[in-house]
Amino acid sequence: MPIQKNMKSVRLMQLEQYITDREFVSIEEICDKFNIHPNTARSDIKELVARGVAQKRYGGVTYSTANLPISFRERQEKNIQAKRSIGLAASQLLNEDDVIYVDAGTTALMLFLAAKSLPKRLTVITNNLDVVAWAARNTDYTVFVLPGKVNRQLNALASLETIDSLSAYNIKTAFLGTRGVSLKGELSSTSNIDAKLKMTVIALSERVVLMADYQKINQTAMFKFASMSSVDYWACEVNNEEVRGLADKFNTLLVLSLIHI
Repeated sequence: MPIQKNMKSVRLMQLEQYITDREFVSIEEICDKFNIHPNTARSDIKELVARGVAQKRYGGVTYSTANLPISFRERQEKNIQAKRSIGLAASQLLNEDDVIYVDAGTTALMLFLAAKSLPKRLTVITNNLDVVAWAARNTDYTVFVLPGKVNRQLNALASLETIDSLSAYNIKTAFLGTRGVSLKGELSSTSNIDAKLKMTVIALSERVVLMADYQKINQTAMFKFASMSSVDYWACEVNNEEVRGLADKFNTLLVLSLIHI
């Protein structure tokens, strides 16, 4: 039974990505592509519709745009000062010769851009296209770019191939973002693939740094990927009672910017 559940989970991720890339996918096409019975295809479609990522159409399915997140660039421009402060705070955890993973997300690049000083030698593993471009132009860092398909909403490479490739690496510190931090300490993403990717990174990392602004508190996206108890450090732009209380509850150390920017 666990094997069957895992096979279904993988198939649903593949199907979600397949539908995302096409305007319309027929049930017949799904059956041929995934070698499944029409009843299984209909069941999978029903589950994706329930998740809000697909819409049923006569004879098949389309990708749902009803709950599509705002574009990456639009999100990147929001709360820019908070992101700079978070990046500066997180950069204090960079050490010479570290092997780090830098996540997709709109705050990730600030780890480098907002830093007052950076190590001369780093090994950077990433799927973040902005981080790849910045590191190539501005540093001599050793950069490993994870393979996979471009996800434009994440501005990153994110597919099953990306997840599979992570097993080759030992990661000292992972710098991750989130779309929400629930009051129960649950971290979540709007993307199933992104959530699975983050889960894998956490399992492979010696320590995990969450880069999340105060406005993410009490926010929840569709796909849970971890609990705050999996996070060693939380880089945040504010130090108030709510932030401290949540960090203390899950034994997570707060990292703050000591410099006003």
